[in-house]
Amino acid sequence: MGEHKASLEKRIFKASIFVLVAHVLFKLAGLIQAKVMGHYLPQDTFDVVYAFAFENCIFMLFLIGEEVLGPSFMPVFMRELDVESEKSAWTLANTLLTLQFIVLLALAAVLVLAPHWVVGFLTKWSADSSPEKYELAAKSVRTMGPAVIGLSLGSTTYVLLNGYKRFFLAAFGDAVWKFCVVFLLIASAFVKEDSARMLMWGLVAGSVCKVGTHLLGLRDKLAFFRPTFAFSHPAFKRMCWLALPLLAGILMAKVRDEYNNVYVLSALDESGLMQANSIGKKLQSTLLFLVPYTLSIAVFPFFCELVDKNDHASLGRLVTRFGRMLLSVFIPFALFVAVVAVPLTSLIFKGGHFDAHAVQRTAVSLSFYTFMLPAAAIEMLAMQAFFANRRMVSVTLIGILFSSLSMVISWIGLKVCGRHDLMLLAFIAGGVTLARTLKCFTLVEMLKKSAPVFPFLATLSFLSRLTLAAGFASGLSWLILNHIGVVAGLHGRVGDLLKLGIVGAVFGGVYLAGAYGLRITELHELFSFALQKVRKRA
Repeated sequence: MGEHKASLEKRIFKASIFVLVAHVLFKLAGLIQAKVMGHYLPQDTFDVVYAFAFENCIFMLFLIGEEVLGPSFMPVFMRELDVESEKSAWTLANTLLTLQFIVLLALAAVLVLAPHWVVGFLTKWSADSSPEKYELAAKSVRTMGPAVIGLSLGSTTYVLLNGYKRFFLAAFGDAVWKFCVVFLLIASAFVKEDSARMLMWGLVAGSVCKVGTHLLGLRDKLAFFRPTFAFSHPAFKRMCWLALPLLAGILMAKVRDEYNNVYVLSALDESGLMQANSIGKKLQSTLLFLVPYTLSIAVFPFFCELVDKNDHASLGRLVTRFGRMLLSVFIPFALFVAVVAVPLTSLIFKGGHFDAHAVQRTAVSLSFYTFMLPAAAIEMLAMQAFFANRRMVSVTLIGILFSSLSMVISWIGLKVCGRHDLMLLAFIAGGVTLARTLKCFTLVEMLKKSAPVFPFLATLSFLSRLTLAAGFASGLSWLILNHIGVVAGLHGRVGDLLKLGIVGAVFGGVYLAGAYGLRITELHELFSFALQKVRKRA
């Protein structure tokens, strides 16, 4: 039994590494893209073309499909592969792809033919109050509308690749998409072409490249692809029953995002707020995507197998073990980022149109959003356990409750803060973080009813020791950072780099010493596993 557990963990870690490599490339391209956009695009253009038209319109529509299909389609598809036949599994897949294509075609037509209606529905911009933003937003939605087809079909081909445990090319499709955008953005600087227009076309071209990469990974399965309308297929019906409650919760989450990220910020009609909110989420979303999301993708097929075998003890043990490893990294990291938010933001993004005021705004968002990492990491593992158990309704209701809480906090911030931009950004990011943390606690308590996860006394002891070590390290780092700023007077990128290097070394040394002294063994397990893999490769 012990050998089986060790073998399962090794298989999960191996799958995680394949996904991680592709996700590193994806997020590296994403950070380069954000840097290039911040440098070359004026703040009002960034707000309209990227933060609104792409992130909170095109990409939002893509995420609705992706977040519904992964949890509902994969368990059913894998069951058909294991229990029925590959032919039956592909009947399900082809029915979904056919229906998805028809819906996406109609959706893209609305974006292309009625972009002004879309802008008026999602923002407070109008031809009277903000004519320039209104027209640029409509142009952006119309140009990028077709991208929703490629991106969303790519979410299904992504699941198909993961179903066959072909993790690398599934994740690498996202990296190809981002690199395509970066290439056209950089090219615009050399050919003196409008950066906003090149960004739009880069996003559309990238969506096509994403699907193409996935089809390359499925090249030996291309014979299975064909238009199918098997809506009476039992597997399709099971998938729909799983998807419907999820869809309700995800739609509520997207309403929350639209309200927080677009509607509230567009009400002030001040350039740069959407940019600060968007870029402030980049570091948090990058790390969340690279580690917890990567791990959740790798564990999901294995969680499904454990549930099918009724092995809930192993499921609970894996969630607890991986969760404690993630917390041992992300709790100290969140505290460290809160200390160095300003020099970190300045080092990465400052330059061109991204001035000192943009740095200050973005640092506020960055600090609050990064505190969401620990809870979001545990939530991802817990959600995969719920999805593997086909428990969708309770998860949906919890999501709707805490999405509503986030919106209420943003509304209070808008009413209380008025035009205090930094406080409003703090309310929005802080509200999302608080709601996500409470949601995480609720999900863990609900999961305990079906799997033995995070035993109370052991978890309380672990979190107390972890908070003590990380808290002491962050307090000492804050004192040193302020001392350096006053005494040495470091400025510019070299100054930011030196500050981060000194403070990072102090924080890392103090935290590792504290972790060793307080017997936080999860860090040692992570390092040992990484060292073992390096030695094997050598």
